[in-house]
Amino acid sequence: MMMLLLWLVGCGPGTPEDPYADQVAAALAEPLPADSLYTLELPLVDQHGRPSGLGVGRGHPTLVSMFYASCPTACPMLVGEVQALEDRLTAAERADLRVVLVSLDPDRDTPAVLAEAAERYGVDGARWSLHRTEDEHVRTLSAVLDIQYRDLPDGEMNHSTILTLVDRQGRKVARRDGLGGTVDPLVDALRGLP
Repeated sequence: MMMLLLWLVGCGPGTPEDPYADQVAAALAEPLPADSLYTLELPLVDQHGRPSGLGVGRGHPTLVSMFYASCPTACPMLVGEVQALEDRLTAAERADLRVVLVSLDPDRDTPAVLAEAAERYGVDGARWSLHRTEDEHVRTLSAVLDIQYRDLPDGEMNHSTILTLVDRQGRKVARRDGLGGTVDPLVDALRGLP
């Protein structure tokens, strides 16, 4: 009992170590709203081979997008722009943010390939998760996120690059289309979340 009390005092909601713990706990306690992305039942597997779901970021503001690990240009730029966005955040905001990337290329993007991509990109594995799912679920998620893609004859893909920010319950709150623009609207939307 004493250990539990010490843990609650040192690590409980609202401590300086995790100023967003109250919001995370509240989001996890509430039922999901009907417009939440997390209501989609998409079986995912992460870069560690663990089964997961789209709601892996539930309780945290989360950037969601789609990519593929062997992409030579757009996907590395997309990851770089998310990292640039993170650089604009305070340490506490960055610690609260989650990033979920789902592969457009499940045939080639095995968990091992995704793990190598995470290492190559130098992402924070505690907050970023790279996933794969089956083709039918790729189509579902891409439609929900309004990401268009098609296979090219050389084995690459042509795809749109859209970053979607969802709130702690998985509701879409902001989106950015394309590469090379400002991340300010996403930063502002993130800072406007409770």
